[in-house]
Amino acid sequence: MHAQQMAILQTVEEARRNGRGVGATLATLGIKRATYYRWKKGPGRGAGAPRRPLALLPEEQRRIEEVKAAHPDYRHRRIQGILQAEGCYVSASAVYGHLKQRDQIEPYARREAPWKQPRYEIRQRNLLWGGDWTKLSIGYVRWYLLTIIDWFSRYLIAFDLVPTVNASHVQTLYRQGLQTQRIPFNAEQKPELRVDRGSPNTSRVTQAFFQDLDAELSFARVRRPTDNAITERFYGSLKQEEVYVVGNYPDARSAREEIGRYIEEYNTRRPHQALMNFTPAYVHQINNKTVLVQERQALKQVARDRRRAYWLQASPLLSEGETGVGVGMDREEIVECGANMQGMVKRGQSPNITIQQEGENSPYNDSQNTLILSH
Repeated sequence: MHAQQMAILQTVEEARRNGRGVGATLATLGIKRATYYRWKKGPGRGAGAPRRPLALLPEEQRRIEEVKAAHPDYRHRRIQGILQAEGCYVSASAVYGHLKQRDQIEPYARREAPWKQPRYEIRQRNLLWGGDWTKLSIGYVRWYLLTIIDWFSRYLIAFDLVPTVNASHVQTLYRQGLQTQRIPFNAEQKPELRVDRGSPNTSRVTQAFFQDLDAELSFARVRRPTDNAITERFYGSLKQEEVYVVGNYPDARSAREEIGRYIEEYNTRRPHQALMNFTPAYVHQINNKTVLVQERQALKQVARDRRRAYWLQASPLLSEGETGVGVGMDREEIVECGANMQGMVKRGQSPNITIQQEGENSPYNDSQNTLILSH
């Protein structure tokens, strides 16, 4: 075996002197680069190699074993800390490696992976709303923006601007949300409202109001903003794209108009990444994520068919240039401009292309997305 290795090393070296690359020679011989360079370094690098000069000393190994015997529940990082306090530095990975060789690594009890736990999935609109408020500056005075957002569609149901927040504002905003969504006050099922534990939400007046309405008030845990993550995420977008840009609103009327204009843009025209880049108003209108997934797949198929039709038509012209455009022929003459949603080829229509027309079910038709906001 050693003679074969030396022969291969000599062959590669001769090929290199003759101007051929090492990689090309190794590819011809079917030898991996790592194997070649390991052979070139010589013996002492394989499984039977002597111990590294920085391997643990016998006394270090013995001390690791003594600490582990005295504290069976200690893991490698804590043992490393004890040795370090004694003036003996051994890395945590070295402690782990030595304990692993002795089969003294216990399974680490971890919590179950979050994706294996059942989640509370909001399956349709008006099942769960998120309510909260955030501060902004109006006339260099602190005011508060109160909002209610639907957790399913991320559609802003209602909002209000007040100089201070009390229980009556929470009740009024929820009542306006019911009116906006045309939900009767005597309906059997009303949206659950997720709020934090601020005093306007936890007051007896607010709780009595929800009990009288037979609606559920859901409180987030203390110091857990992720329990109302949908609302907090909206506030992040609102502040970055509107509030921080303006800085200070001159008066309450202009603030109401500007924020109302932003919310209308957010609801009806701003694509949302969490909604597969559909708008909240469109998702709220369709009220079925399966339908949205199917529609998105159909849009993808239209784009694929359009590109396939284009390149099949342009392929005979590729010999005249790498751009796919023939001599004396513009790209607009091959494919209709803006045909992404139409799936049309100007010089012949693909028979398998489904044409997506704009209409009342289209996410691009803003006229059908009526927005009723509480001001």
